[in-house]
Amino acid sequence: MITMLTARTSEIDEVEIAVADIMRQIDLTALKKNSGGIIFCHLDFVESGVVAALCKALPFEVIGMTSMANMDQQGYGLFDLTLTVLTSNEVHFKAGMTNGITQDSYVDEIKNLCATLKGRAGTDPAMIFTFMPYMRSVSGDEVVAAIDAASTGVPLWGSITNSVDFTYETVQTLCNGEARPAGIAMMYVVGPVTPHFVVSSLPERNIAHSRAIVTRSDKAILYEINGMPVQEYLARIGLVITRENITATPLMVYFKGTEKPVALGMYSLFEDGSILTGGAIPVGSSFAVGSIDTEGIFESAESALQQIAAYKNRNATLMLPCVTRYIMLAPEQEGELELIQKTLSSCESPFMMGYSGGEICPTMGTDGKYHNHFHNYSFCACIL
Repeated sequence: MITMLTARTSEIDEVEIAVADIMRQIDLTALKKNSGGIIFCHLDFVESGVVAALCKALPFEVIGMTSMANMDQQGYGLFDLTLTVLTSNEVHFKAGMTNGITQDSYVDEIKNLCATLKGRAGTDPAMIFTFMPYMRSVSGDEVVAAIDAASTGVPLWGSITNSVDFTYETVQTLCNGEARPAGIAMMYVVGPVTPHFVVSSLPERNIAHSRAIVTRSDKAILYEINGMPVQEYLARIGLVITRENITATPLMVYFKGTEKPVALGMYSLFEDGSILTGGAIPVGSSFAVGSIDTEGIFESAESALQQIAAYKNRNATLMLPCVTRYIMLAPEQEGELELIQKTLSSCESPFMMGYSGGEICPTMGTDGKYHNHFHNYSFCACIL
């Protein structure tokens, strides 16, 4: 059994006060034999030294990331720090972080970290929490695939880092007080625990009924749809993609063997007319075009919260909605935060939430097993 505790502070500049604030909220005497921590925070908590001092004061390992906003049952804010503590007598936690990754090094860095953590754990984990950098040279989908291969398909849950800076130039990944802009942090969760996952992206009414087939692609680059150039196909169905509007349209991809579609964004247009997407889309995959609006964002959040609430005996709830949802809700940007707070704060079960720069969450396949996927635009949750 895992117990979850949370604490938060808005004190950024006075390091000792910030640490004392958190420590007052976490009863260390209530901790069980094994514990692990997760931090979501504004970048200023890293730069002021609060994160390093807090991790030094805590008697367990901690990973985390910078995030646009964070929340627990006590409240939410853009300029806060939230700490989650998972503690158990039967389950234990091992954390580590890669060096700064590059296009040439990320696979080996992941293999080395996974081997180190498995060696420390003594066995394969039940699941892995992971937070990873935003990289122009390495997509989140590629990193997820590398971790999936190195950990032999263990369920992964986590996020790409983000911040209030929309350029992603000031994001940091955290592990045991260290912060790296290009590090991948992982926490192995080892022992008798069965995680459950929720993914809610777009309501059905926001997904086109007609599907197309990918007939030429190279990993995350789309070249041809239904035998014609990708932009020609999209224009034929009334969707003219430009550099200004490209990120506003999700693709709902029906991967082979999956029960529900995975939402992926379109990121870049290339000179040859091809399009870079948020994840690899193999030839033969089908997809439908989706649309995002305020009503749909709230509807998908409500769906996710209903699914979470259906787990009556949950001990811990961790949530990662896509940061794009926050941006696209303008001028009602805090609407989703308010909805989560209103829906879950009355429950006895603790929860934690941070905005995600790209969601990492398994989805159930037709084989009845979880399969790791990278998502965009989605509301993802992990329930223990």
